[in-house]
Amino acid sequence: MAENDIIARLGRLDSCALSDAMDKLGLPPALSFMPPRTVRGRIAGRVMTVRLAEGPPPPGTTPRHLCSAAIEAAGPGDILLIQHIPGLDAGGWGGILSRAARARGLAGIITDGAARDIDEATEIGFPVFAAATTARTARGRLHEAETGGPITLGGVAARPGDYALADGSGVVLVAAADIDRVLEAAEMIAAREAAMARDVEAGKPVSQVMGADYEHMLHR
Repeated sequence: MAENDIIARLGRLDSCALSDAMDKLGLPPALSFMPPRTVRGRIAGRVMTVRLAEGPPPPGTTPRHLCSAAIEAAGPGDILLIQHIPGLDAGGWGGILSRAARARGLAGIITDGAARDIDEATEIGFPVFAAATTARTARGRLHEAETGGPITLGGVAARPGDYALADGSGVVLVAAADIDRVLEAAEMIAAREAAMARDVEAGKPVSQVMGADYEHMLHR
């Protein structure tokens, strides 16, 4: 399937249908702790990855600002996934990075740690999904350990070229090898739920609409 077709299909779904499909297929469901911090809306696309580590860069390391290489390696429409240090109060993402990512055409960023300059990102309309917000700098607190390698967010593995979708309900990561079957299952679930919504709006009792068929919809 063409890459543009995959992303278009992904973008027509929401995190709930996608998470249900992942459950149905025995794959990791949505992550629920990285809400939108700037603009409301859905982002969907391929991912580029960054892994951060605690403390200053190792001696002899060439200085480089966090995530700058990943922005330049990513393509238009891509989503940057940032493995932070959960609970560490330091911004692994900031305002100048949001401006650079927006100029590059990235769809947004998702991080399991803290981001800062949230007002600035909101003003320019750049989507930031983050576990926390902070005003504290990363200088001396974080360094970039790797760009473009394997990472984990909330225990879910991701690599460059995988897919992500994020909205107000959650974040779903889908391995490239699974995308076709996940999309097929999610589209089936979304179609059934759309039909159920029409039935409820037409006056059918919700106890009938959300009966046994609905409860068993995710059985494998």
